[in-house]
Amino acid sequence: MIDEPAARDIALAKLPPEKAVLGAARELAAGWFFPCVMRDIDTLAGVIVNKDDGRPLHVMSDSPMANDLTLYDRGYQFHTYDLVVLATEDIEHTIRLVHDMGPLIVDTYYKFERVYRVRRPLTEDEIRERLQSLPAVFGGVSAYHLDRLEAAREAGWLTFKVFEYRPKD
Repeated sequence: MIDEPAARDIALAKLPPEKAVLGAARELAAGWFFPCVMRDIDTLAGVIVNKDDGRPLHVMSDSPMANDLTLYDRGYQFHTYDLVVLATEDIEHTIRLVHDMGPLIVDTYYKFERVYRVRRPLTEDEIRERLQSLPAVFGGVSAYHLDRLEAAREAGWLTFKVFEYRPKD
């Protein structure tokens, strides 16, 4: 278990020391949040350090987590996710939501004596097709849409789980 002084050291180690100042710690169930002020950079709201493994997460000032730190305790502890849709009650809302979240797919092709791998967002038709067979996995979902995902869960549109996105190239 990582205590507050150790978490502060971890957070400071991930920031440029001459530019960053951490505020007072706020204890979460799963981590320590340190608000941060940085000279010349106003996009970072703070850093959360996981109590179990010490893994830091930069919280960007325009992300949903900056306004609702409880998202971290609800399992949103990464910047990018694999979204696994287990069930859907409103297919059209689910398709639009997933599409807006920008899940990625890798197209692989051979041309000019080379193999190319190109990431691109899924289309609405590709999302609809995947949702025909549940569970459906959508990779590369950004943390900037967590608030909408939680609202969709509360509205009953879909049942899902999220995992850390780890692309393999």
